[in-house]
Amino acid sequence: MVIRTVEDAGRRGIDVTILSGPGDPRVPRLVERLRACDLRLAGYPSDGTAGRQVVMLDRVAFIETSEKRAFIHTVDGAVLESPLRLFELEDALDGTEFVRASRQVLLNFDHVAAIRPELNGRLVLEMDNGESLLASRGYANDIKTKIGAVR
Repeated sequence: MVIRTVEDAGRRGIDVTILSGPGDPRVPRLVERLRACDLRLAGYPSDGTAGRQVVMLDRVAFIETSEKRAFIHTVDGAVLESPLRLFELEDALDGTEFVRASRQVLLNFDHVAAIRPELNGRLVLEMDNGESLLASRGYANDIKTKIGAVR
């Protein structure tokens, strides 16, 4: 893989072109990663201190729901309340590294450090921020498919 960067003084944004051979399996994953770099989520601190905060998608570890409210957990431990419900966030994050782990949790697979099987077909996902999340039996197969353990 050859990577080149060219800085143009008059350019305001980033333009990315990927040149590859036909059917290179790395390209879709690379495109997905590049798109995720520019995505953001907004939320409000759950302690009611400051106003709206914007978080880059790669800084979000997981999102959980409680009493019809969605809470964004960042990798540095901050918790923000989202104005959107979990299913709305799931739709907005379609095509990214976020996967549903249970009815209550949507997690950023980029921040999963380890996966351990649990009883009754469930999985325990160890996040790189030290949190442990339980993937229910209904969503465990999606996670296994994502890592290539099941087709």
